[in-house]
Amino acid sequence: MIKSKINLDLETNLISDLTKSSQSILMQDISYKVLQLAKRDSNVIIVGEIGSGKKRLAEVIHENSSRKDKPFHSFYCLNINEDEYKDAFWGHLEFNQSGITVRYDALEKATAGTLHLDQFSELSETFMLNIINSFRNGCHQLFRFKKSSQPRLLLSINEEAYHTIIHSNIWQIILDQLDPVVIMLPPLRERKEDIPVLIKLFVNEIKKSSQYFENLNISSQALYACFNYQWPGNIRQLKNAILQGAILSYGKTIELDHLPFTMSWKLPYKLDEK
Repeated sequence: MIKSKINLDLETNLISDLTKSSQSILMQDISYKVLQLAKRDSNVIIVGEIGSGKKRLAEVIHENSSRKDKPFHSFYCLNINEDEYKDAFWGHLEFNQSGITVRYDALEKATAGTLHLDQFSELSETFMLNIINSFRNGCHQLFRFKKSSQPRLLLSINEEAYHTIIHSNIWQIILDQLDPVVIMLPPLRERKEDIPVLIKLFVNEIKKSSQYFENLNISSQALYACFNYQWPGNIRQLKNAILQGAILSYGKTIELDHLPFTMSWKLPYKLDEK
């Protein structure tokens, strides 16, 4: 119960605007450009490794745009079946007292706001094309957004997939149809100055989540280990490591042994000898 509540709080509140708290010169430069870009209304492609904060960056763009009072809808593209895609982007018929209505779930949830397509790079080219066509034209010309109500489109693309996509035909179609701006989000290992800042944010949010964690802190040894770790899973992996440390330390001081054992090759407990 405690873990699920903390996870919810971290997802909604924690990955704070590094536009305000980043210590990395690289991220400060990116943050400045993002805030300027947010004021424009162009579509955006956000490229980064898994767990690097692409969705949060999409939220930052929306929150600092002229659409901030309109809906922000994030559609997770991975592991969605064909029927769900049809309802979301290709349209489906609804029968009601006023007649027959064509509904486009994902598009209509973001009307006049921002539509974020998370893990867009994991789709097949066929799905990518269908979604782009639906966004541009509606389903077989049956439905079109007015210019004032069409959502702004933000696409999240994994960095590994990006290097493949840019050499494919779909990339040229994306550029021609959406005319997007591309933002490259660096992995956490390339902006290590932000690790202590993020840890402080994580710890403070966990402390606020329950009185059980009100005395939570982290030792200098554990902090040093976090700073020197490469974090292949980026911010998401760091968040989960601190969450694990908070639980295993019983809400007291997170020590190195409380962090994932892959960081120290120690178990946080002793095995019974037989």
